[in-house]
Amino acid sequence: MIRAFHLSGGGLREGDAQGAVWLDLLEPDDDERARAAELLGVPIPTREDQEEIEQSSRLYMVEGVPVMTALLPSGFDGLRANLEPASFILTPDRLVTLRHHEPRPFDSYPARAAQASLGARSSETVFLGLVEVIVDRLADITEQAGREIDGLSRASFAPEAGTTPDHQAMLRAIGLADRLVMQLRESLLTLERMLGFLLPVLEQRHSGRELRGVAKSFLRDVRTIAEQAGFLQQKTALLLDATLGFINIEQAAIIKIFSVVAVIFLPPTLIASIYGMNFAVMPELGWRFGYPMALGLMVASVVAALVIFRRKGWF
Repeated sequence: MIRAFHLSGGGLREGDAQGAVWLDLLEPDDDERARAAELLGVPIPTREDQEEIEQSSRLYMVEGVPVMTALLPSGFDGLRANLEPASFILTPDRLVTLRHHEPRPFDSYPARAAQASLGARSSETVFLGLVEVIVDRLADITEQAGREIDGLSRASFAPEAGTTPDHQAMLRAIGLADRLVMQLRESLLTLERMLGFLLPVLEQRHSGRELRGVAKSFLRDVRTIAEQAGFLQQKTALLLDATLGFINIEQAAIIKIFSVVAVIFLPPTLIASIYGMNFAVMPELGWRFGYPMALGLMVASVVAALVIFRRKGWF
Protein backbone atom coordinates (compact mmCIF):
# COMPACT_ATOMS: atom_id res chain seq x y z
CA MET A 1 0.00 0.00 0.00
CA ILE A 2 1.20 3.50 -0.85
CA ARG A 3 0.02 6.57 1.01
CA ALA A 4 0.97 9.92 -0.49
CA PHE A 5 0.99 13.26 1.32
CA HIS A 6 1.28 16.78 -0.07
CA LEU A 7 2.27 20.04 1.61
CA SER A 8 -0.80 22.04 2.57
CA GLY A 9 -0.83 25.20 4.69
CA GLY A 10 2.13 24.18 6.82
CA GLY A 11 0.70 20.69 7.26
CA LEU A 12 0.04 17.56 5.23
CA ARG A 13 -2.93 16.33 3.25
CA GLU A 14 -3.31 12.93 1.67
CA GLY A 15 -3.51 12.74 -2.12
CA ASP A 16 -2.13 10.94 -5.14
CA ALA A 17 1.50 9.91 -5.52
CA GLN A 18 2.38 12.36 -8.29
CA GLY A 19 4.05 15.43 -6.79
CA ALA A 20 3.74 14.16 -3.20
CA VAL A 21 6.33 15.27 -0.66
CA TRP A 22 6.00 12.06 1.35
CA LEU A 23 5.37 8.55 0.05
CA ASP A 24 4.67 6.03 2.79
CA LEU A 25 5.06 2.44 1.60
CA LEU A 26 3.44 -0.16 3.86
CA GLU A 27 4.20 -3.74 2.82
CA PRO A 28 4.45 -2.75 -0.85
CA ASP A 29 4.18 -5.34 -3.61
CA ASP A 30 6.55 -5.42 -6.57
CA ASP A 31 4.44 -3.04 -8.65
CA GLU A 32 4.20 -0.47 -5.85
CA ARG A 33 7.92 -0.76 -5.19
CA ALA A 34 8.72 -0.20 -8.88
CA ARG A 35 6.34 2.78 -9.05
CA ALA A 36 7.92 4.39 -6.00
CA ALA A 37 11.41 3.82 -7.39
CA GLU A 38 10.36 5.46 -10.66
CA LEU A 39 8.96 8.52 -8.87
CA LEU A 40 11.98 8.79 -6.60
CA GLY A 41 14.71 7.93 -9.07
CA VAL A 42 16.42 5.78 -6.43
CA PRO A 43 16.12 1.99 -5.90
CA ILE A 44 13.85 0.97 -3.02
CA PRO A 45 15.48 -1.41 -0.50
CA THR A 46 14.08 -4.93 -0.30
CA ARG A 47 12.97 -6.43 2.97
CA GLU A 48 16.13 -8.54 2.99
CA ASP A 49 18.16 -5.34 2.65
CA GLN A 50 16.31 -3.80 5.58
CA GLU A 51 17.03 -6.77 7.82
CA GLU A 52 20.79 -6.63 7.27
CA ILE A 53 22.57 -5.72 10.50
CA GLU A 54 25.70 -4.18 8.99
CA GLN A 55 25.79 -0.42 9.36
CA SER A 56 26.81 -0.08 5.71
CA SER A 57 23.55 -1.83 4.75
CA ARG A 58 21.42 0.40 6.94
CA LEU A 59 23.05 3.78 6.29
CA TYR A 60 24.35 4.55 2.81
CA MET A 61 24.15 7.03 -0.06
CA VAL A 62 22.73 6.34 -3.53
CA GLU A 63 23.43 9.08 -6.08
CA GLY A 64 23.71 11.63 -3.29
CA VAL A 65 20.48 10.49 -1.62
CA PRO A 66 20.68 9.09 1.94
CA VAL A 67 19.00 5.73 2.52
CA MET A 68 18.57 5.12 6.26
CA THR A 69 17.07 2.21 8.17
CA ALA A 70 16.15 2.17 11.86
CA LEU A 71 14.43 -0.37 14.08
CA LEU A 72 11.09 0.89 15.41
CA PRO A 73 8.65 -0.72 17.87
CA SER A 74 4.99 -1.35 17.10
CA GLY A 75 2.08 -3.11 18.73
CA PHE A 76 3.14 -1.96 22.20
CA ASP A 77 0.96 -3.57 24.85
CA GLY A 78 2.12 -3.58 28.45
CA LEU A 79 5.51 -5.26 28.26
CA ARG A 80 5.23 -6.58 24.70
CA ALA A 81 6.23 -4.93 21.45
CA ASN A 82 7.39 -5.89 17.97
CA LEU A 83 10.65 -4.45 16.68
CA GLU A 84 11.11 -4.29 12.92
CA PRO A 85 13.06 -2.12 10.46
CA ALA A 86 11.71 0.99 8.78
CA SER A 87 13.62 2.73 5.99
CA PHE A 88 13.79 6.44 5.13
CA ILE A 89 14.90 7.75 1.73
CA LEU A 90 15.33 11.52 1.78
CA THR A 91 15.74 13.54 -1.41
CA PRO A 92 15.62 17.35 -1.52
CA ASP A 93 12.05 17.14 -2.85
CA ARG A 94 10.59 13.96 -1.45
CA LEU A 95 10.63 11.61 1.54
CA VAL A 96 9.92 7.92 1.06
CA THR A 97 9.34 5.64 4.03
CA LEU A 98 9.28 1.86 3.72
CA ARG A 99 7.99 -0.44 6.43
CA HIS A 100 6.36 -3.81 6.98
CA HIS A 101 4.75 -3.06 10.33
CA GLU A 102 2.66 -0.23 11.77
CA PRO A 103 4.44 2.00 14.29
CA ARG A 104 1.99 4.53 15.70
CA PRO A 105 3.94 7.69 14.65
CA PHE A 106 3.38 6.96 10.95
CA ASP A 107 -0.39 7.10 11.50
CA SER A 108 -0.47 9.98 13.98
CA TYR A 109 2.04 12.35 12.40
CA PRO A 110 0.16 13.41 9.22
CA ALA A 111 -2.74 14.85 11.23
CA ARG A 112 -0.46 16.78 13.60
CA ALA A 113 2.25 17.86 11.14
CA ALA A 114 0.99 21.45 11.16
CA GLN A 115 1.30 21.57 14.97
CA ALA A 116 4.82 20.10 14.97
CA SER A 117 7.68 22.38 15.98
CA LEU A 118 9.00 22.50 12.40
CA GLY A 119 5.72 22.34 10.53
CA ALA A 120 5.71 20.77 7.07
CA ARG A 121 7.60 22.97 4.61
CA SER A 122 9.86 20.53 2.77
CA SER A 123 10.89 16.91 2.65
CA GLU A 124 13.53 17.59 5.33
CA THR A 125 11.05 19.19 7.74
CA VAL A 126 8.57 16.38 7.14
CA PHE A 127 11.28 13.84 7.90
CA LEU A 128 12.46 15.61 11.04
CA GLY A 129 8.86 16.10 12.17
CA LEU A 130 8.31 12.36 11.79
CA VAL A 131 11.52 11.68 13.71
CA GLU A 132 10.31 14.00 16.46
CA VAL A 133 7.09 12.01 16.83
CA ILE A 134 9.07 8.75 16.79
CA VAL A 135 11.36 10.01 19.56
CA ASP A 136 8.35 11.14 21.60
CA ARG A 137 6.79 7.71 21.16
CA LEU A 138 9.97 5.97 22.29
CA ALA A 139 10.08 8.26 25.33
CA ASP A 140 6.47 7.35 26.16
CA ILE A 141 7.21 3.62 25.86
CA THR A 142 10.30 4.01 28.03
CA GLU A 143 8.26 5.82 30.69
CA GLN A 144 5.57 3.13 30.58
CA ALA A 145 8.22 0.42 30.83
CA GLY A 146 9.63 2.20 33.87
CA ARG A 147 6.21 2.23 35.53
CA GLU A 148 5.73 -1.48 34.80
CA ILE A 149 9.15 -2.29 36.25
CA ASP A 150 8.39 -0.19 39.35
CA GLY A 151 5.19 -2.21 39.78
CA LEU A 152 7.16 -5.45 39.57
CA SER A 153 9.60 -4.06 42.12
CA ARG A 154 6.82 -3.25 44.58
CA ALA A 155 5.22 -6.67 44.09
CA SER A 156 8.56 -8.33 44.75
CA PHE A 157 9.95 -6.29 47.65
CA ALA A 158 6.76 -4.96 49.28
CA PRO A 159 3.87 -7.33 48.50
CA GLU A 160 0.42 -6.51 49.84
CA ALA A 161 -0.42 -7.91 53.26
CA GLY A 162 -1.80 -11.42 53.13
CA THR A 163 -0.49 -12.09 49.62
CA THR A 164 2.34 -14.33 48.49
CA PRO A 165 4.25 -13.30 45.37
CA ASP A 166 4.02 -15.74 42.47
CA HIS A 167 7.70 -15.94 41.65
CA GLN A 168 7.16 -17.98 38.50
CA ALA A 169 4.85 -15.31 37.08
CA MET A 170 7.28 -12.68 38.35
CA LEU A 171 10.14 -14.27 36.42
CA ARG A 172 8.08 -14.26 33.22
CA ALA A 173 7.17 -10.59 33.71
CA ILE A 174 10.79 -9.65 34.41
CA GLY A 175 11.85 -11.49 31.27
CA LEU A 176 9.30 -9.56 29.21
CA ALA A 177 10.38 -6.27 30.79
CA ASP A 178 14.03 -6.96 30.07
CA ARG A 179 13.20 -7.93 26.48
CA LEU A 180 11.25 -4.68 25.99
CA VAL A 181 14.07 -2.58 27.41
CA MET A 182 16.58 -4.31 25.14
CA GLN A 183 14.31 -3.61 22.17
CA LEU A 184 14.12 0.05 23.18
CA ARG A 185 17.89 0.29 23.48
CA GLU A 186 18.36 -1.34 20.09
CA SER A 187 15.83 1.02 18.51
CA LEU A 188 17.44 4.07 20.11
CA LEU A 189 20.87 2.93 18.97
CA THR A 190 19.74 2.71 15.35
CA LEU A 191 18.05 6.12 15.61
CA GLU A 192 21.20 7.65 17.09
CA ARG A 193 23.28 6.28 14.23
CA MET A 194 20.72 7.44 11.68
CA LEU A 195 20.69 11.01 13.00
CA GLY A 196 24.48 11.04 13.17
CA PHE A 197 24.57 9.91 9.54
CA LEU A 198 22.06 12.60 8.55
CA LEU A 199 23.90 15.58 10.07
CA PRO A 200 26.57 15.96 7.36
CA VAL A 201 23.89 15.45 4.70
CA LEU A 202 21.91 18.40 6.07
CA GLU A 203 25.10 20.43 6.28
CA GLN A 204 25.74 19.90 2.57
CA ARG A 205 22.22 20.89 1.57
CA HIS A 206 21.62 24.63 1.64
CA SER A 207 17.98 24.12 2.67
CA GLY A 208 18.97 21.75 5.43
CA ARG A 209 21.66 23.73 7.22
CA GLU A 210 19.17 25.49 9.47
CA LEU A 211 17.73 22.09 10.35
CA ARG A 212 21.05 20.70 11.52
CA GLY A 213 20.57 22.19 14.99
CA VAL A 214 17.13 20.60 15.20
CA ALA A 215 18.58 17.22 14.27
CA LYS A 216 21.26 17.68 16.93
CA SER A 217 18.61 18.36 19.57
CA PHE A 218 16.78 15.17 18.57
CA LEU A 219 20.09 13.32 18.81
CA ARG A 220 20.55 14.59 22.37
CA ASP A 221 17.01 13.47 23.22
CA VAL A 222 17.71 10.01 21.84
CA ARG A 223 20.86 9.71 23.93
CA THR A 224 19.00 10.83 27.05
CA ILE A 225 16.28 8.23 26.51
CA ALA A 226 18.96 5.61 25.86
CA GLU A 227 20.55 6.42 29.23
CA GLN A 228 17.17 5.98 30.91
CA ALA A 229 16.68 2.66 29.12
CA GLY A 230 20.10 1.55 30.37
CA PHE A 231 19.04 2.42 33.93
CA LEU A 232 15.85 0.39 33.48
CA GLN A 233 17.89 -2.58 32.30
CA GLN A 234 19.93 -2.38 35.50
CA LYS A 235 16.69 -2.39 37.49
CA THR A 236 15.43 -5.49 35.69
CA ALA A 237 18.76 -7.21 36.40
CA LEU A 238 18.38 -6.35 40.09
CA LEU A 239 14.79 -7.64 40.08
CA LEU A 240 15.87 -10.86 38.42
CA ASP A 241 18.63 -11.44 40.97
CA ALA A 242 16.27 -10.60 43.85
CA THR A 243 13.53 -12.91 42.58
CA LEU A 244 15.97 -15.77 42.12
CA GLY A 245 17.24 -15.04 45.63
CA PHE A 246 13.71 -15.23 47.05
CA ILE A 247 13.18 -18.54 45.25
CA ASN A 248 16.43 -19.89 46.69
CA ILE A 249 15.40 -18.76 50.18
CA GLU A 250 12.04 -20.51 49.86
CA GLN A 251 13.69 -23.68 48.59
CA ALA A 252 16.22 -23.53 51.42
CA ALA A 253 13.38 -23.17 53.94
CA ILE A 254 11.64 -26.24 52.51
CA ILE A 255 14.87 -28.25 52.57
CA LYS A 256 15.47 -27.06 56.13
CA ILE A 257 12.07 -28.39 57.22
CA PHE A 258 12.77 -31.79 55.69
CA SER A 259 16.24 -31.82 57.26
CA VAL A 260 14.87 -30.97 60.71
CA VAL A 261 12.15 -33.62 60.44
CA ALA A 262 14.71 -36.20 59.33
CA VAL A 263 17.04 -35.38 62.23
CA ILE A 264 14.17 -35.38 64.75
CA PHE A 265 13.08 -38.85 63.73
CA LEU A 266 16.61 -40.23 63.48
CA PRO A 267 16.98 -41.12 67.25
CA PRO A 268 13.61 -42.95 67.49
CA THR A 269 14.42 -44.74 64.25
CA LEU A 270 17.75 -45.84 65.76
CA ILE A 271 15.99 -47.09 68.90
CA ALA A 272 13.43 -48.98 66.85
CA SER A 273 16.21 -50.49 64.76
CA ILE A 274 18.07 -51.67 67.87
CA TYR A 275 15.03 -53.44 69.30
CA GLY A 276 14.13 -54.78 65.91
CA MET A 277 17.26 -56.92 65.74
CA ASN A 278 16.49 -60.65 65.92
CA PHE A 279 19.08 -61.79 68.45
CA ALA A 280 18.15 -64.72 70.68
CA VAL A 281 19.30 -63.04 73.88
CA MET A 282 17.65 -59.61 74.28
CA PRO A 283 16.49 -59.21 77.91
CA GLU A 284 14.09 -56.34 77.10
CA LEU A 285 12.06 -58.57 74.79
CA GLY A 286 10.97 -60.72 77.73
CA TRP A 287 10.50 -57.80 80.09
CA ARG A 288 6.93 -56.74 80.80
CA PHE A 289 7.75 -53.03 80.52
CA GLY A 290 10.19 -53.40 77.61
CA TYR A 291 7.75 -52.17 74.95
CA PRO A 292 6.56 -49.10 76.93
CA MET A 293 10.19 -48.31 77.71
CA ALA A 294 11.13 -48.37 74.00
CA LEU A 295 8.21 -46.08 73.14
CA GLY A 296 9.19 -43.76 75.97
CA LEU A 297 12.76 -43.58 74.74
CA MET A 298 11.51 -42.71 71.26
CA VAL A 299 9.27 -39.92 72.53
CA ALA A 300 12.00 -38.61 74.83
CA SER A 301 14.51 -38.51 71.97
CA VAL A 302 12.07 -36.52 69.82
CA VAL A 303 11.38 -34.05 72.64
CA ALA A 304 15.10 -33.69 73.38
CA ALA A 305 15.84 -32.98 69.71
CA LEU A 306 13.06 -30.37 69.54
CA VAL A 307 14.35 -28.63 72.68
CA ILE A 308 17.90 -28.54 71.34
CA PHE A 309 16.76 -27.19 67.95
CA ARG A 310 14.60 -24.55 69.59
CA ARG A 311 17.45 -23.31 71.79
CA LYS A 312 19.80 -23.18 68.82
CA GLY A 313 17.22 -21.29 66.77
CA TRP A 314 17.18 -23.92 64.05
CA PHE A 315 13.44 -24.52 64.24
